[in-house]
Amino acid sequence: MHSMRFIFSQIQKVVLCAAAVAVGATINASAQTVYNNGTGYNQGFYYSLYTAGGSSNMTFSSQYAGNYALSWSNVNDVVGGKGWSTGSARTVGYNVGYATGYNNISIYGWTTNPLVEYYICEFGSVANGSAKGSVSSDGHNYTTYEHTQYNQPSIQGTATFNQYLDNWGGSSIGSNHSVTTGNHFNHWNNIGMHMGAFNVMILGTESYGGRSGYVNATVW
Repeated sequence: MHSMRFIFSQIQKVVLCAAAVAVGATINASAQTVYNNGTGYNQGFYYSLYTAGGSSNMTFSSQYAGNYALSWSNVNDVVGGKGWSTGSARTVGYNVGYATGYNNISIYGWTTNPLVEYYICEFGSVANGSAKGSVSSDGHNYTTYEHTQYNQPSIQGTATFNQYLDNWGGSSIGSNHSVTTGNHFNHWNNIGMHMGAFNVMILGTESYGGRSGYVNATVW
């Protein structure tokens, strides 16, 4: 499983002026399409797209604020989605209207102090590392894993950090679903997988290994 290598809000606060000059079109509230790499805001939602190898683009609907259509071709790794610049214990609603060629679609985010990368997997799989039990939430049973990433990209540069992974993956295309993120956060804390200060939280799509594909999804 690959980490989602976004340039997140904490880093943006430091480099915003330089980034606006270099990639101004991708950090623009009115942007409708992002190519390969970019972060910013669209219709009140935070977005992020990262691509290594191959190509991708993410287009935003003018009708539904939380919608994104992500297309990619022959990528080593692509990760993209929409959500919030700061995570929280909230109910996340979503509808994935179409999806092919992905490895996982998850509620995805980071915390700092400690630095943690987390996934709540709704489609596909993020099963990796040591099994740490399970948690029931929103009518589903998720298996919990903890995995250490050594010297990998993070929101604080190259670092060693833990991944917290709740793996279900049995969601359905074309229907509304919800994820009560607080159930997962409380479960992790209760079993000693401690959270820190919340950073970005998105409905993220990830694909890697030379795949091509397309996802159309909406988050609220």
